[in-house]
Amino acid sequence: MERISGTPIRDLASTGQVRVRYVAYVRAADRPGSLTAVAEVISGRGVSIEFFATGDRRGNNVLLTLVFATSHRLQSLIERTLLGLSGVEEVTMVSADSPQVRAAGVVHALAGRRFVPPPDTAVTWSGDTSLDQPLLVEGTLIDVEAVMDAARRDGAVLTSWMLLPP
Repeated sequence: MERISGTPIRDLASTGQVRVRYVAYVRAADRPGSLTAVAEVISGRGVSIEFFATGDRRGNNVLLTLVFATSHRLQSLIERTLLGLSGVEEVTMVSADSPQVRAAGVVHALAGRRFVPPPDTAVTWSGDTSLDQPLLVEGTLIDVEAVMDAARRDGAVLTSWMLLPP
């Protein structure tokens, strides 16, 4: 996966640097402490982790997926530090708004209420919430998040999304 610079989300008043929302895919050894070490690299630099999941187990390693926002300079430092950790085999970071970042989501609407994804979102979906079925959506992270936001505004009782492996 190529590195994509990302879209600025806000200026940092104290430094004048631009923060970008990143997705980090970290392939690491499946052993005690791997997840903690990765989280400490990011949080230890004052960066809040918005999303953290494990999955895509292959042999003796696992894919750790994280979403966070930081400056490009700090993102580069985090990436280099992660690559230096014992047990980390590969680190790929891309902008969260990249079309390469795919997600899946689930919406449970109020009983009997019909909800469909907004027409300006490029997602595939299935399910009929008016029949009390969950609505399953898949697309870019940005579009899936837009569907989840719209569902919450429409009164959905439960929404959730997950990043898919690259």
